[in-house]
Amino acid sequence: MDLSVPDFDNGHWLFPEKMGEGVGFIYVVRDNYLEKFYLGKKFFHGHGKLNKGMESNWRKYVSSSNLLKTMFGERPKEEFDFVCLEQYEMKGALSYAETWTLCLVEAPTTEDWYNTRVEKVSWRVRERITERHKERLERVMMMDGFEEER
Repeated sequence: MDLSVPDFDNGHWLFPEKMGEGVGFIYVVRDNYLEKFYLGKKFFHGHGKLNKGMESNWRKYVSSSNLLKTMFGERPKEEFDFVCLEQYEMKGALSYAETWTLCLVEAPTTEDWYNTRVEKVSWRVRERITERHKERLERVMMMDGFEEER
């Protein structure tokens, strides 16, 4: 995958197109020193009463994670990559893409990710998805039968 920085005003975000279109983007902060990741979303424009419609700080934004903010103050920025995975046109799609990706990589239950929660899930997840669960889901999606279980 080509992570080179194109000639766009995308701030520090690595993305092959001009950013700022649509509602926001899904990003990964890659900690190249500790080999860990953080996934999040960022809106291009404000949604609150005071900042509705105003451009956000997305070009300079680093993360909403307090842990990462602390690390950015203590370590060189060069130890991190800021990668935009995709831009989205609609708020619902943006939230869904974030949740889907966090679930796909099982972020809350692995040491590879700084994320400990999935949006709107306020409890700590301590158990990984079983291989059987994954295999059975794959079988369902491949239209395989389950007749032997009857």
